[in-house]
Order: sequence, then structure tokens, then C-alpha cells
Amino acid sequence: MNKSKIIAASGLATVMSASVAMADGVSVNGYMEGWFTTGDNTTGMSNSVFSSSVYVAYSSTLDNGMGLSAGFTLTPGSTSTGFAVDTGMGTLRTGSGYQMNSAVDGMDSMPANANAQYSALKSGFGGYNDGDSNSGEGIKYTSPSINGWTIAASIGENVCSTVRTYTVSGSAATAVDTTTCSDDRVTSVAAKGSVMGISVAAGAVDQAGTAGDDSFMTLGYSVGGVNLGYANYDSDDDEVNAYSVTTSVAGMTVGYRYDDLDAATAANDNNLSTYSVGKDMGGMSLTLMYEDQDAADNSEWNLVYAIGF
Repeated sequence: MNKSKIIAASGLATVMSASVAMADGVSVNGYMEGWFTTGDNTTGMSNSVFSSSVYVAYSSTLDNGMGLSAGFTLTPGSTSTGFAVDTGMGTLRTGSGYQMNSAVDGMDSMPANANAQYSALKSGFGGYNDGDSNSGEGIKYTSPSINGWTIAASIGENVCSTVRTYTVSGSAATAVDTTTCSDDRVTSVAAKGSVMGISVAAGAVDQAGTAGDDSFMTLGYSVGGVNLGYANYDSDDDEVNAYSVTTSVAGMTVGYRYDDLDAATAANDNNLSTYSVGKDMGGMSLTLMYEDQDAADNSEWNLVYAIGF
């Protein structure tokens, strides 16, 4: 999942605290996030908006008592739609774009995350793939809570490929596209719960074809007002271990995160340290971050702003 999709998919839950009710069961929300950046690899200062989305949600109850929810995500140049049915024995969901994610993507957030640039998701390093981009409009099942644990499983669309050939008649050539679909699909499973006050999540993605399979594990714990987080993201080719700590000081959230990449090729090993201080002001949040990584001895400052309604 790319950065902009990561932010748009999770920003609503992590930043926005209000919604505009339009009618029974209908709500409208909006979200925008961007970064002011300056540093070793930036000339002057850049301002990039990485997410600008409008969310429309509808909920109802079917005649058989099952719950129905449907949603639309409007982003520049695209519209995503999806719906979910709560069967009482779990929820089934399908859709496109931001309205649908894999079982793994729904549970692989970094606990106690101090790097707002990744919107609490995954690491900025390595080739870890949560399976979203290759799943298409798949189907996802999420179980109800069972003794504090939730289990999810998803399966994507059949993998298809298109080959173009040409037929020649006289001096004219006509293109002919032939699409072939195999039985191979991207599948993923994940589980999330807690053990003795420690939040635990783990999952794996079976990628289609010969692509490496991906897995993750996260741990989170809070003690004395300090939040601790650990995550491991394994792409089969490389592996990232991330450690993070956050706490509250004078009404602000301060934190530190360390990402360590063990790459498939030792020469590509890298690590990143992130120091952050953030303030949630209701409909808007600001986070100032300083990042320093080994690769090319690069360091930069980011001011991340997020606005929601």
C-alpha cells in the first residue's frame, strides 16, 4: 500500500473526531493531510498534500436483522465504493480502493507510533507488502470478538494477465488483446488480541505467483503513562524491526521511533531514527518530526498537518 493510500485509509479513524449527520444512518466526513519538508535532500522547503478525501457512510438493518454498512471514498480523480454485512457470526466486506483492505492491512499498525508520516502503519523501509494492491475487489471476513481476540481472513481476485498480438491484413495491422486469468489469488490471515495487558497482532500474506510471502507481528504495552511498541515486518526478501515509545508532556505527545532494515543485500541495510512532538487541537493536528537515516547520511524535518471534519 503506498503512502497516500495508507494515510487516507487510516486518517479518518486516527485524527477525525466529528461527523456531519445528513439523515438517519448517513454521515459525511472529510480529511486532508500534508507535509512541509526540508532537509539534506530537499532544496528549500516543499509542501505536499498526500491525502484529500471525502467519506460518505450509510448504515441500515436488513429485513433479516443483519446489519448493513456501505461507503464511498472520494479522492481527486477516483471514487471507491464498498459494503459490509454483519451476519452476527462475523462481518463480510467487499469493495474497491480505500473501502476494502486485506486482513493483514487491517491489523498491522505500529503500536505507540511516533512517526506520523506513516500514519501508524508499517515501516518506511523494506519490501513488506500487505497484499492490498494485488487483491483487487476481494472479500474479507472478520470474526466477532472471541475472548478478546479478533480473527480476519481475506481473498483477492484471480490473477489475470493480458497479451497483445497483431493480425495483419494487407498493409493494416489490428491489435488483439487476450486476457487470461489463473486460479492464483492473494490471500491473507491475521489475528489481534491481548495477553496480560500486552496487545498482540500477527498475520501473513500468501502472494500470488512467485512473489515472496509477507508476514508481520506487533506488540504494544502501556505503563505509567508511557506507551511502548514493537513491530516486525518480513517481506521474505528483507526484514524490518521497529521500536517506538510515546508519552504525553504538557498536553503534547512526544515520541521516538527506531527502524532497522536488514536488507536482502547487506549493502542496502539501513536504519532510521525519528523524534516527534505533536499536538491534537480537535479538528486539526500538528506533528513536528526530525528524521535521520544512515542511507546517504540523510536527515530532514517534517511538519505534518492533518485536518478533519
